[in-house]
Amino acid sequence: MASFAKECIILLAFFFFFSSSSSAFPRGKRQKPQPCKELVLYFHDILYNGKNAGNATSAIVAAPQGSNLTILAPQFHFGNIVVFDDPITLDDNLHSNPVGRAQGLYIYDTKNTYTAWLGFSFSFNSTAHKGTINFMGADPILVKTRDISVVGGTGDFFMHRGVATIMTDAFEGEVYFRLRVDIKFYECW
Repeated sequence: MASFAKECIILLAFFFFFSSSSSAFPRGKRQKPQPCKELVLYFHDILYNGKNAGNATSAIVAAPQGSNLTILAPQFHFGNIVVFDDPITLDDNLHSNPVGRAQGLYIYDTKNTYTAWLGFSFSFNSTAHKGTINFMGADPILVKTRDISVVGGTGDFFMHRGVATIMTDAFEGEVYFRLRVDIKFYECW
């Protein structure tokens, strides 16, 4: 029994020494993780306005009572739900060859400022990339750069997670906008 107590005391002393040692548990600032993969892409959204059916890549599918489906609602577009199937390019030119499609929806969800909730995927089927990247999060539109979560992917992006910094790169009224999407993956499988 005495040897057992002695072993416990030695074990506790050993534990105490290493748990209080600064070399075993360094304190201070944590190092910022480095991305395992990065991409910069652009997607181009052309909202259907009743006259541009041939060029439109997005459409209002739900609107507040009294609104229509070709004009965004007044008062910060609150209540509008828009679905989209937009081209993704490697540069900011709408007429560049697309490398994939941005497909999903955005919901204008705030009454007192321009804010949207985004849920969408980048779908690739090119020689450079195959698979999808899935995004989800709030978009405070009036902020110059904002972050949304990369919540997963398939194919070349299987189980990837990270952060996408988005920036409105061009804006033409309520019909066209272009987003620059700077994707940083912190989990790559």
